[in-house]
Amino acid sequence: MLKLDIKLFVLAYLACFSLKAQNEIDVVRYSMQTIGSTARSYGVAGAFGAIGADASCAGINPSGLARFRNSSINLSAGFYNAKNNATYIGQTFNDNKFNFNIPNLGLIVNLPAADYTNKKPTGFVNFVFGFNVNRLNNYNMRSIFSANNKESSITQDWAARANSTNDIPSNFSKYSLEHLAYQTWLLDKDTSSPTPAYLSAYGRNPAINVNQQGNILTKGALNDYNASFAGNYRHILLFGISLGAKSVRYIQSNSFKEKDNKAVVKNSEDIDYVILDQYQRTNGVGLNAKFGVNLAPNEYVRIGYAYHSPTIYNLTDSYSYTITSKFDYQARDQFGDLRNSSTATTDATVYKYKISVPGRQVFSLGLVNKNLGFLSLDIESVNYSQSYLYAKDYAFTDENLNLKKSMNPSVINLRLGGELIQEQFRLRAGYARYPSTYREGVVPYVKSLVNNIYTLGLGIKEKRYSFDVAYVNSGYANYFVPYTLPNGISYAITNNVRSSNLIISASFLID
Repeated sequence: MLKLDIKLFVLAYLACFSLKAQNEIDVVRYSMQTIGSTARSYGVAGAFGAIGADASCAGINPSGLARFRNSSINLSAGFYNAKNNATYIGQTFNDNKFNFNIPNLGLIVNLPAADYTNKKPTGFVNFVFGFNVNRLNNYNMRSIFSANNKESSITQDWAARANSTNDIPSNFSKYSLEHLAYQTWLLDKDTSSPTPAYLSAYGRNPAINVNQQGNILTKGALNDYNASFAGNYRHILLFGISLGAKSVRYIQSNSFKEKDNKAVVKNSEDIDYVILDQYQRTNGVGLNAKFGVNLAPNEYVRIGYAYHSPTIYNLTDSYSYTITSKFDYQARDQFGDLRNSSTATTDATVYKYKISVPGRQVFSLGLVNKNLGFLSLDIESVNYSQSYLYAKDYAFTDENLNLKKSMNPSVINLRLGGELIQEQFRLRAGYARYPSTYREGVVPYVKSLVNNIYTLGLGIKEKRYSFDVAYVNSGYANYFVPYTLPNGISYAITNNVRSSNLIISASFLID
């Protein structure tokens, strides 16, 4: 059982089941990106910063595009499955979510320069224009949970929300959970209080014994669309720039049902069950740029550096809540009125805001033998504490302070991979490690939040075409908090996700 008793600002960083939009969770979600693009790149865990001649370079180090010697079209397809073990109050259930996607589409246009045919060029060899779409993150996951809870009810959280307003019900925001709970007879006025106060329909200090169950479904992706230019000087110095946009599409749909386990006793009738359904959809686009250089002091060693600018997303959220109540037969409120089983729904709410996610630096080293293959290492540095939110009508002061306090300022992402050449065949393997975005000690699960990625790949390269396939296995964890009580106690739904991704790519030369 993951029973949380930690600072409230820390709870904000766990992916809350209650969809309070525009918070720190959005920053974490849209600043995280993993390996993605062609099957060749996947096969070596995305370690292509110094190697080049692959469409994935547009998203890692665009100077590597200058190693293309011909124009080509690149197509990829991905088959993604996320298997999830969800644990809630000591009970574990598993589920999975399948997704078909396009991890890469690309066009490479090679323009020979004056020294293109020279074996020992003294000037520029070629220039390359690239147009690519790369998938940087996949948000598809499904979670199901169920457990008995003898300590708290979600209706107590709604009463606490109502109490925090210190206001009468007619003044509750019509978009709030306390408004819906009051409309569905799940909250009672506390007549003993001299100021507006509220209690759960279970009453004051009730004996709680409920079954809590539900599901969480997330869908969507983070994609990178870019146009790139790269140049090759004497096969020694390569440089490149990539200008583009990152698109966000994220959908989260949750359902939480709480059913009373207690036997119905005459004159003590209360809640039979409640259901909270929630929906959020986020769409947006952010602009950024990438600059890179690649140095090859000899034919065996390649050294790369790239800088990715921060990305500012213009996002639009739409979200809604629905609460359904069902009461025991003859259940009455504190005034003796029969409680009405009912359903209340908020209007769809739309809100526009911006998120700035941090830039990153990529340091790369490649050891290459054109007849044997290569080994490659990428080290990526990210300062997540530089993220922030803002909007025209809200300063996000508390949220941005929490980001400064809690986000890790020195995350080091690691990608390591290799390729072995056997005539026209290519054998590949790789490993990538993406640590948590949080500072040590802020969240009690930092080690679990590390994403470890293992990859294998196989390719066939002919003169006019190539085919590649890669298998990617990664494991990570995330946490959802259905509700938090005023004493800071809450229960986390722990999602331990093991994803498998099969990617198939084809590349065709064009004249």
